Amino acid sequence: MMLESEGATAGHKEPMSDDITEDRPDPDALLAAVQKEEAAKQRGRLKIFFGAAPGVGKTYAMLRYGLDEMNKGRDVLIGVVETHQRSDTQALADALPQLPLREAQHRNVTLKEFDLDAALQRRPGLLLLDELAHSNAPGSRHQKRWQDLEELLDAGIHVATTVNVQHLESVNEVVRAITGVQVRETVPDRVIAEAEELTLVDISDTDLLQRLKEGKVYLGERGERAMANFFRKGNLIALRQLAMRIAADRVDLELRQFNAENPEDSKSGGVRERLLVAIGMYPEDEHLVRAGYHLATALRCPWIVVHVDTPRGLLQKPEEQAWLWSHLHLAERLGAETVRLTGVDVAAEILAYAELRDVTQILVGQAQGLRRYIWWWPGSLLGKLLNRRRRMDVVVHPLPLKKAVSEESLERSRQYLGMTISPEQRRQRNRALAIGAGLGIGLSLLALALNPLLGLPSVFLLYLVGTVGTALHYGRWPSIIALSSALVTFYAFGLSRGLPATLGSLVTFGIILALAVLISQLVARSREQENMARMRERRARNLYTLVQALSRLRSAPEILTTAAEQIHSTLGLSTAFWLPAGADDGLPLRLLPEDTDLGEQRDGLQSAAVWVFQHGRPAGMGTDTLSGLPALMLPISAGERVLGVMMVSDVEIRRTPADWLRYMETITRLVAVALESARTFQRRSEADLHLQLERMQSALLSAVSHDLRTPLTTILGSLGTLERLHGTLPEAEQQQLIRDIRTETERMSQTMERILRVAALLSGGAELHKEWVPLTDILGSARRERQSPCADRPFNVQIPADLPLLHGDPTLLTQVLGNLIENACRYTPPGTAVDIQAWANPQEIFVCVIDHGYGIPPGREREIFERFSRVKPPVGTGGSGLGLAIAQSVLQMHGGRIWASNQVMNRGAKFCFSLPREAPPSLPQEE
Repeated sequence: MMLESEGATAGHKEPMSDDITEDRPDPDALLAAVQKEEAAKQRGRLKIFFGAAPGVGKTYAMLRYGLDEMNKGRDVLIGVVETHQRSDTQALADALPQLPLREAQHRNVTLKEFDLDAALQRRPGLLLLDELAHSNAPGSRHQKRWQDLEELLDAGIHVATTVNVQHLESVNEVVRAITGVQVRETVPDRVIAEAEELTLVDISDTDLLQRLKEGKVYLGERGERAMANFFRKGNLIALRQLAMRIAADRVDLELRQFNAENPEDSKSGGVRERLLVAIGMYPEDEHLVRAGYHLATALRCPWIVVHVDTPRGLLQKPEEQAWLWSHLHLAERLGAETVRLTGVDVAAEILAYAELRDVTQILVGQAQGLRRYIWWWPGSLLGKLLNRRRRMDVVVHPLPLKKAVSEESLERSRQYLGMTISPEQRRQRNRALAIGAGLGIGLSLLALALNPLLGLPSVFLLYLVGTVGTALHYGRWPSIIALSSALVTFYAFGLSRGLPATLGSLVTFGIILALAVLISQLVARSREQENMARMRERRARNLYTLVQALSRLRSAPEILTTAAEQIHSTLGLSTAFWLPAGADDGLPLRLLPEDTDLGEQRDGLQSAAVWVFQHGRPAGMGTDTLSGLPALMLPISAGERVLGVMMVSDVEIRRTPADWLRYMETITRLVAVALESARTFQRRSEADLHLQLERMQSALLSAVSHDLRTPLTTILGSLGTLERLHGTLPEAEQQQLIRDIRTETERMSQTMERILRVAALLSGGAELHKEWVPLTDILGSARRERQSPCADRPFNVQIPADLPLLHGDPTLLTQVLGNLIENACRYTPPGTAVDIQAWANPQEIFVCVIDHGYGIPPGREREIFERFSRVKPPVGTGGSGLGLAIAQSVLQMHGGRIWASNQVMNRGAKFCFSLPREAPPSLPQEE
């Protein structure tokens, strides 16, 4: 039977209330279909040969398919195949080219494994990959072969593979119940769901048993053991039924997808369901996760696995934290969305989140044994969910009895989680319990001393105050210990002799004790809520501090250094970062800080960082990829683009709290945002600089064509007159022509000098040669350069003695001030003064050039800074309209600004510019 599918689960669309829009295409669905098609073009196609048990002929069918494809001209290559010495299967394998296997050493044994890197380099048209559930040798890049498959598909390589029903993650427990065998090697169901083709290879149980007897499945004693255990007739029938049911579900999925993509052929619809699975830190909750998967699959709805962290839960034993992490990881492999909430009331947090996400059903587990008879108890989770008002159904799934966990499993869980209990926390807990016991004894001694004065009612109030105080300062269990020790010593010290043995007195005594317990529990819960609020506030403050610190930074090294310091101050972790070494965001990667000591593991860690950078998925300790490395690698992603890799060492991780990974992932997102913001700021600054350079280049080209053309025309005309009328012109007219030629030549020389200075700046890549220089030096140079047009002008200079130094390019700043001075001399009557003023504030340094001429025509204060914008003065020729434009461009390159205005009281114009005030470097101290 052949089953073909073009994708995974098709989502149900919400029913539409408007009849007019009922047949209108859903834009979101169209967009999703387009995106799906684009992704499918880049990703390789997967064909799975699916069977109920070993020996049904999956490998033979896969090899036969590969041979047929090769006969059609397709490039087919065997990546790995297990023939189990079957002659017919081996004959097919020999007819196909095979990739050499990779040798791996493990405990002095040479293992042969599939060579993933060689397959990626070879890139065949079709790769045959047998036994998808196989576990790779220690030290391989991935733990499982199905992870190798995902990397092959991401690389665009088409793959055909084989898998048995007992290896599916979702039916692992069902298979164990049927066969009594715990299958350790599993494949996530999403791998099956994402396959384009699923071929069910099926034979009857009778034929399979006959093949086993003939030695076509397993040889020798192995075959006999298989027939006595796994390959029993009842087991094979049940496994065959299970495989057919999964295949039928796949056909049903294809039908639903077809109906969704072709509404004109089918009008099926439904109400959107959403399932929430509430789990804890117990090993048996693994069954609850699998039950949630089956229920969500049957309902064809998304599902969420939720755990609520309480103050006590965050301090549970490492193995319990490890079980929780394992359950969440299993849920993610099965396609669920995992969420960890924080609160004191677990039921209230679950119901609030369920209403927020529009959950229709809540799945909870019901423990067996004594606890199943007290589910109605108000303190139980099930009791709270059933007794509160809700809009969703509560589904109860029975959980098996809690089994003893082996030390090997616990050690594996500890290694998977990577954490241990802090000895300091254990000492603090024991100290609090001891203080509670000692306080109870102290209260009884105090009551014994004051009993003649207080009486029994006051003694009970004394116990009540002491118990509440203990709960307030040390928590629930120390307060219970204090009350227990007080009651024991109450009778041991003989304080009960004055207590009348009547029913009323006993009831009173019981009420007082119950009141003490109730108040102490309320106080303890209030303290837990306070601790939880403080924990939330601390996390939010740490993240806010990190965001605030990163938002001010504009370079990648500063951002990463700040992030590392923040991580170290909040979690005590030492981190390092791998970033692209070049400007093209590609390989190779460089390590920051560069002095980080990685020891002998440097090559392995760098290879892992490259893999994470290329694939955008975590690797290293606590993951399924390169889990043997003593470090965790997290991608720093901005959208779909990976900017770098954050590395956390294994030694430091073991001291972190249970939710460290979520916190680290949040930090990587913040770092990615900061890096992207810094990169955007840098590009914007470069774009602004290029814009200014383009404007200056345009101004310079215009100056060459305009300012040089006028004096050249005058020179050529004067020379032509002298040449034609030589000997006939009077001496005075000849001298005047020579003076005109000299004047225009000097003007042209000054223009060329100004243009060449700025052109030299542009040709040097816009590098400003900034220096610390006083304004008086700039002014002196500017006046010397403009001595000719300002020869008869008095200057009034007002520069404070304590004016800060200017930080800029002296040549360009001299050009700016000289242009303003020359502008004041050209546009004012001869003999009028020019005033120069300067002052400073904490942010800027201001310089103004003031003339007493004709002023600026109203409305043209900004226009005059555009190139070739001229104002014709009543006397003189004016300028070329280029000096103010160049001055504005130079000041903008320095981060400054320039403006002009008319004086109100006095005649004339006022041109001012400002530069950023910077702190000068400190002078070296004399020895």
